Amino acid sequence: MKFPIIIVTVLISLSLIACDVEDFLNEPPDGKITAKEKLGEVINKVRSDFSQDAQLASIYGREVSTDGKIDLLNTTSFNAFIYVVQSDSLQSNEFYVPVFMAGPVKSPVNFETMLSFIKSPTAKNVMETVFGTLAAVSIDPSASYSDSPEVLNILLPRADVTAFRNINPTSMIDMFLVPGKSIDSANVINSADWIVNFILIQVQ
Repeated sequence: MKFPIIIVTVLISLSLIACDVEDFLNEPPDGKITAKEKLGEVINKVRSDFSQDAQLASIYGREVSTDGKIDLLNTTSFNAFIYVVQSDSLQSNEFYVPVFMAGPVKSPVNFETMLSFIKSPTAKNVMETVFGTLAAVSIDPSASYSDSPEVLNILLPRADVTAFRNINPTSMIDMFLVPGKSIDSANVINSADWIVNFILIQVQ
């Protein structure tokens, strides 16, 4: 029975060795991050083990808190920021997630998995169109867009959102950052937009 324990210890040690020491120093002590805080680390990782021309295509935030953060230390639910990256040279997408004290890692989640999380038929139809575009489109690196807390600071005080949240206090927040030109008809190139989706949770 000692053999599996040794293997786990070795794997953890290798993961720690493989990480940049600066990643450890930059970790928030409470494990809570916004969507943009780990973007630089993710892109650096992606360009070293996926493709040097990789660019951000989308960010998916699952079970984001009302302050626009996810908790890397929360193991009781699947809350995460998933970074979708796209490579023109490989014509391929990959998905990465930040891990506390271990740096970003490639995720088994894909577009189909993400669609399965969306309960609203309208939101799912929109995201199917968006995901089809993201297979070949990335967000311009110079695009200006708000971080997740700023988005929710604008959205949550709205009267319709407040009314919905009062009626559905257990609803969870999912967020999607996508290239602006993938969801509008103006063909705006240098922009990105957030789509916010509220997920109703049944309380047993």
